[in-house]
Amino acid sequence: MQVCPVCGTEAKDEAKFCAECGASFAADEKRSTSEAIIAMAAEYEAAVRDNPENTAARYDLGLARMYEHKWGKAAEQFQKVIELEPDFADAHANLSVCYSRLGQPDRAMDEIECAIKLDPSKKRYRKVKRQLEGRTH
Repeated sequence: MQVCPVCGTEAKDEAKFCAECGASFAADEKRSTSEAIIAMAAEYEAAVRDNPENTAARYDLGLARMYEHKWGKAAEQFQKVIELEPDFADAHANLSVCYSRLGQPDRAMDEIECAIKLDPSKKRYRKVKRQLEGRTH
C-alpha cells in the first residue's frame, strides 16, 4: 500500500492517483504547499466557521484546497457555494475540475456545461470542456 502525499489516504501500489483527492503518486511529481496557502486556508476556514453562509470565504477556501491538490475537500466547498448561490458559474467550473481530478468525468462534464450555460462568454469554460472531452473519448 502507498499513502497519498497530499491527504494521507492509503491506496493500492499500482494506483497512479489518489481516489480521495486526485493527487498523483508519480515519484517525480513533488508537491509542496506554501505556507501562504496554508495560512490562507486557515483564515478562510475560520471565516466559514464564523459564518457558514459566507460564499466568498467558501469559494476562496475551495480555491486554496485546489492549490493544495486536495480535490475532495475543494469539491465540498464548491458544492456548498452552489447550494447557496446556484448561479455562481465559477464555482460550477471549479467543481468540474475537481470532479475530473477525482475520476468522475460525467459529473465534471455536467458541471462545466452548467457553467457555460450560466456564463457563455467565458472562454476558459469552453477550454475546460474540450479538455474533459479529450479525457472521456
